[in-house]
Amino acid sequence: MRETWDALATGDTATYVGDPARGREELDALFGRLDADPRGGFAVEVGCGPGRMTAALAERFERVLGLDVSPAMVSRAREAVPLASVEFRAIAGERLEGVADRSVDALVCYLVLQHLPSVGHVLGYLHEFGRVLAPDGEAFVQLPVLDNGLVPRAWRAARAAALPLVRRSADRSAAFRGTRVTDGELSRGLDDAGLRVLARDTGPDAPYRFATDVFLRLCRA
Repeated sequence: MRETWDALATGDTATYVGDPARGREELDALFGRLDADPRGGFAVEVGCGPGRMTAALAERFERVLGLDVSPAMVSRAREAVPLASVEFRAIAGERLEGVADRSVDALVCYLVLQHLPSVGHVLGYLHEFGRVLAPDGEAFVQLPVLDNGLVPRAWRAARAAALPLVRRSADRSAAFRGTRVTDGELSRGLDDAGLRVLARDTGPDAPYRFATDVFLRLCRA
């Protein structure tokens, strides 16, 4: 994952992580669709990329920590958001290293889980969200969920087998193309993470075959 996103950080990141001019608009839309307006305390942005949403988060929270698997993305984010209340940190990609248990008032993860290379990685991140959320904290998470039926499952299996055989350009690697969890896998992952759904919204359909975008507002169960 680090190799992939370091490579993508050298070009026009808007192609891969979204238009920086729309960061605040997309953050507000994420909160709005989940009937939330979180403010104050400590916020963590998981998968901050070049920091396109981070400045908007800093307007809402006293302290913001942006995490990303790519040191190159983190370097770009530090240049883009040079605020005393904001810290950026590179992580290995398995855990939210350095974030204490039950310490986070608001966690945002947007356009990130869709790029993780396996279902296990996605569920591992959900477990970490449950670990770091404060007792009254909330997580705001977006991810594409695989449609029901045998055809989507067969497509996912075939795709997982084919991706390692594809030419290893960064934007065609498994660490960019990602995977899609089923609704059942998502529900079990949330239960295992000790998370409860406060609000859920869907659509419009994710720009991925056999998947629908799901938006979640989560708290500790």
